[in-house]
Amino acid sequence: MKRALFLTAALIAAPCAYAQEYTLDQYQSGDVSAHTSVDVGRARDVGATAVAAGTVANGVHNDHDVYVENTQHMDGDASATVDATVWHARGAIALNATAMGNGGTSEAYGVNQDIRSEQLAHGDVDATVRFTGGDAGDAGTSATASGNVGALNQEYGETRFIGTQESTGSINAAVEADHCCVAGQVVSGAIASANNLSFGGETATILTDTRQTASGDVNARVDLYAGYVTDASGNATANANAVTIDNQWGYVNARVAQSSSAAVRADSFVTLGGDFTGFGSAGAYGVGNQALISNVGSDTVIDTVQDNSGDISANAAFSGEGGVSALASSAAYGNYVNAALCAYCDENVPSMNASNSQTNSGDVRSTATVESERANTVAATSTAIGNAATYQTRGPGG
Repeated sequence: MKRALFLTAALIAAPCAYAQEYTLDQYQSGDVSAHTSVDVGRARDVGATAVAAGTVANGVHNDHDVYVENTQHMDGDASATVDATVWHARGAIALNATAMGNGGTSEAYGVNQDIRSEQLAHGDVDATVRFTGGDAGDAGTSATASGNVGALNQEYGETRFIGTQESTGSINAAVEADHCCVAGQVVSGAIASANNLSFGGETATILTDTRQTASGDVNARVDLYAGYVTDASGNATANANAVTIDNQWGYVNARVAQSSSAAVRADSFVTLGGDFTGFGSAGAYGVGNQALISNVGSDTVIDTVQDNSGDISANAAFSGEGGVSALASSAAYGNYVNAALCAYCDENVPSMNASNSQTNSGDVRSTATVESERANTVAATSTAIGNAATYQTRGPGG
């Protein structure tokens, strides 16, 4: 197993000849901010967005193999805010605020991509949505704040990636929504992430070596109120470091090293003033370091090292008079690894080889609360785990 890991690391570093080569170097020292304000008496549909980012780099490759050296450095603060008041909307209300320090994407179709990437976010990031409303058909409010974001996609080819993400500023995502009456569904979500890197592949080989470090506090908060509603849902998600790999029909070899000293907090509070005719739910999820890896039909090799020293908390609370279902769920983890290999439809019976080291010294807390006088179904669950690792294979020999 170790031999396979080391051999692949050498393969990733091997020099190759490429038809296209790009060098990207972006540096932002000042602050960036976006503010959108909406004040509406009557309308059918209402939408508002605010987006702020320090650096952004995107690439699409489908003609030639490509080699990319990417450096993104953000020292300023980034903030995106949406303030909206809508008294009557016959249709839907959709509000979103997105703020990030550095963002990069790369897509390859039928060609190979070799990427060396460094993302450094040293400023604070804040995304906030504040809403006051009367009646509406449906309503959705969301806020997303990230220090560093990377997303790579590969189809019918090979991705080689060596990357570093470092976030030192505070990351905050918040939604405050106050509704009178919503005929259908009302949904609010807040996502705060210091470092986030994702890989998607189909008939692809993915070779990765990723290092993430986070030291600034990470907070996601949802405070949702509705006087009358059919269905209501509020969800808050906060993480310091996260790597996700989702591949099908191709070899995966992933090295992930994650270190966090950030305090991570996710809070979701959903309050309904009267009866709700469907379901009402509050969900909160907080994690220091997370690695999610899944593959279908091919060998998979994983080496993860996670070290968390920050306190992690997740709190979910729901309150409503009565309805079909009243739900609250929260989960908090210091370190979390989940790897799955689906081996069906492959006569060679692919294998998974995994090495994992997890160290947690931070406090981990989770709370879930439901208050309802006459709901048909009531469910509440809270989970707090310092270190968790789950490996699963399905199919022949699994």
